[in-house]
Amino acid sequence: MEIIDVTILNVVCILMPLTIYLLYTAYEKTFNKKENDLLILITMFTMIYMSLKYDTSLVPGLPLLWINIPLIIAYYKKSSISILITSVLIISYYYIFYSNYLVLIIAEYILYYLLFSKAEKHIKFNISILLFCTLKLIFILFMMSYIYQGTNIINYFIGILFEVIFLYIAMSLTIIILEKTEDMLKLHMNLKEIEHDKQIKTSLFQITHEIKNPIAVCKGYLDMFDVNNPKHAKKYIPILKEEINRTLILLEDFLSMNKVKVNKEPLDINLLLDEVIKNMKMMCHQNNIEIQTDILDDEIYISGDYNRLTQVFVNIIKNSIEACNKKNSKIKIWTEIIDNKIKINIKDNGKGMSKEVLEKIKEPFYTTKKKGTGLGVSLSNEIILAHNGTLEYTSKEYKYTLVTATLPIQKLY
Repeated sequence: MEIIDVTILNVVCILMPLTIYLLYTAYEKTFNKKENDLLILITMFTMIYMSLKYDTSLVPGLPLLWINIPLIIAYYKKSSISILITSVLIISYYYIFYSNYLVLIIAEYILYYLLFSKAEKHIKFNISILLFCTLKLIFILFMMSYIYQGTNIINYFIGILFEVIFLYIAMSLTIIILEKTEDMLKLHMNLKEIEHDKQIKTSLFQITHEIKNPIAVCKGYLDMFDVNNPKHAKKYIPILKEEINRTLILLEDFLSMNKVKVNKEPLDINLLLDEVIKNMKMMCHQNNIEIQTDILDDEIYISGDYNRLTQVFVNIIKNSIEACNKKNSKIKIWTEIIDNKIKINIKDNGKGMSKEVLEKIKEPFYTTKKKGTGLGVSLSNEIILAHNGTLEYTSKEYKYTLVTATLPIQKLY
């Protein structure tokens, strides 16, 4: 029962702060990188505090191992500040147990940093977790052998081994829960975007219907209007003016409702692109389309609206997917910096566009799709312009289409 109680308590200490973090991110939807790093740091600190306050080890004299789970989450979230501070806190904790081996403890966590800094590029993250636990087991056995001078280490070996196995299982399950929950949140947000698109179509239908009525009234009175009859002028002209004014008011309301508004704040454009690409990979896979990326590794900040820009790049990639209807279809996404501006390039080898279509592609309501509204590219262009950027289309029919969004880089100092 003691093992079960300790395990449950460990799970609660890890999952409760993580659950609050996920719920808060679901409520707020998006953060810039600084806010996200701060929130992750608070979550990691809470996990460590609760672990130190309530967790216990099953092996006498063995320091807590589950205290390392927040560090793994920090590596998974790629939060540099959280990695640094969490590592310092854990090293300080282990220093209490192994005060004579501070240099060795620091070297151990530098080794973990080197391991996880290459995890995504060279080896899978779960393999890195396995290597982490293996190294942790070796380190613990080494330290315990010095503490007990090799006499009692055999008696504790099985307990230590089980602790490390439980740690590996807990770390793996935590990352799985984190991945699945984030995927569900992103799916929910995508569904909300689809619902938003339906509302736009409904609004277009409603405004068309409302404008049609006063125009039909004007046409009816004009058909009856006799310019040689003064009574008709006195009777019908006020009615015509009233209906025309009504139409103008409807148009003004429609324009104000659909006016592009952006709420700019500093954001990491590469982080945004990584999220968009991750969300669109499933759609590419379902359509047998290979997606290739070459996104700059550096943090590149712009002044922009996260939701609006996400809407733009999702729309561009979605159009590329719809244009790819052949074997060996590919979509390539890469970024480059030129003259203090970042260029986001999205190229597909789909059906391409003719010169006539290319000239009209940004016009509102122009579409080549049977069920298209013709607002996607026009709205994307307006959003990029509102960010002081440009959106350029180049294409060759039956060969490719290249979309380049250029945005000014913001200096944070």
